Amino acid sequence: MSTESHETEWPKEPVSRGNLRQQVAARLMTAIFQGRFRSGQRLVVQDLATAYQASPTPVREALLELASLGLVVLLPNRGAIVQPFGPEEIREISEVRRLLEVEATRRACGRIPEEELRVLESELTDLGQRPADQEWDARAREIDTRLHGLIARNCGIRRLAAEIDRYLLLFRTLRDLSHRRDAWTNYSRSNDVPEHLAIVTALREVDAEAASAAMYRHIQSAAQKLEEVNFTGPPGPATLGDLGGAQVHPDAGVHPR
Repeated sequence: MSTESHETEWPKEPVSRGNLRQQVAARLMTAIFQGRFRSGQRLVVQDLATAYQASPTPVREALLELASLGLVVLLPNRGAIVQPFGPEEIREISEVRRLLEVEATRRACGRIPEEELRVLESELTDLGQRPADQEWDARAREIDTRLHGLIARNCGIRRLAAEIDRYLLLFRTLRDLSHRRDAWTNYSRSNDVPEHLAIVTALREVDAEAASAAMYRHIQSAAQKLEEVNFTGPPGPATLGDLGGAQVHPDAGVHPR
């Protein structure tokens, strides 16, 4: 089939200063999860660099990262091909995440500063007593990011922490999309505050078995919620492609295979 460029005009989605690779990777993941970049389509480095107003280097680095997570397959000097993403992929990736984070939780037990756990426990307890709205959801997601990052940083194994961090970027992107899609239910399908509180409580009690078991249950539950909200449950008033924010045209950086 032809691999010539589309002539369609499409809006720019520039990245800001900071970790450009991570920003580009998150944008690419979002487009794949929303279905704007479809399975079998080719992503072209130069076109994506133009869309994100970045140099080709962070785009190549981001595609390498997505390839390591199985979201794309790299083509020598030709960009990458988007791979299918659906319930089966969520289950597979969640299984990898479970193996990594359950072990990290067990190893982090007794290593995390007590004061940081106390603050998290207090914030989670407070959230559990508040009505779920947009402000509540933003706080819940921020605490989620802090908790999983805190465990990874304190697991005592640098390579384990680095591997967890790679998967956390993917799951945070999926999480943010899922929470926004679930807003119409007042986040009833996305509420993981009780699960996070159980993890923190066990960590404060320095109970490694209870903490790792709580993390196991949380990741299993999170995978089920992601699958339900994004694929198998009632769709609600919006689909992932209707979530707003900066949009890249479906043809932006995408060529037929």
